[in-house]
Amino acid sequence: MMDKGKREQRRSDEDAVFNRMLICLAAAVAAELLILLLRRVYVEMSLGADVALALAAVFSVLRFAGLILVAGGVIWLVYSLRTGRSRLGPTILITVSAAVWVIAVLLYYFFDTGASVLIYLPLAAAVLVLIWFLYQRIFFFSALITGCAAAALWLCRLYYDGHPVRVRIIFAAGFVLLGLAMLLAVKVRSAGGKLGSLRVLPSDSPYPMLYLTCAVTAVLMALALLLGATAAFYLMFGLVAWLFVQAVYFTVKLM
Repeated sequence: MMDKGKREQRRSDEDAVFNRMLICLAAAVAAELLILLLRRVYVEMSLGADVALALAAVFSVLRFAGLILVAGGVIWLVYSLRTGRSRLGPTILITVSAAVWVIAVLLYYFFDTGASVLIYLPLAAAVLVLIWFLYQRIFFFSALITGCAAAALWLCRLYYDGHPVRVRIIFAAGFVLLGLAMLLAVKVRSAGGKLGSLRVLPSDSPYPMLYLTCAVTAVLMALALLLGATAAFYLMFGLVAWLFVQAVYFTVKLM
């Protein structure tokens, strides 16, 4: 009876995880449809220039409001963690606000190029969802860093010659985030996989792989800035190859 009860509980837990994965994948599909609609209305101006200008004004506000909402969500999340309350609300706020901010920034500053980048982001998000639910948690963070660096290299490839200052600002922000990711990884490792009272990673996670990912992405991004847009195109394949190496490594660890 005990074994049967444990099997039923395990099956129930697996069904709950599978349902959460389906919800996340459905959200990625919805985001893709929204981005295609925005591209048609804003970039291609299918409803006229007036509608496109109105959307530009909205994006102008959201490029700042999105960051404010993300900061508010982080504060709410920290408060929830300290008081033992549910993390669902602040997590949803942070995720949605960050997505809105990314859409607004890319469309406002990069217009058609930004729309081209946005089209691939829901696909990347869907892959990250699968990694989150199927692989070790540290692979998710490593793949996220690699994907963000690949997006930066793509922007460099398409936009550097025309707007080098904006690309340099994005890369500078990327280097800062890489440094913060490295510091957080060291802190989490020293705390046995926890950040405060929050369990971020298992204590036996392969942290050197995450450190190596930060180093590889930083080097390739620096080379792209030094060598220019053409080199950035080929360096993207280096990141893709590194992501493949990670996939093989973590797949082997599942066996």
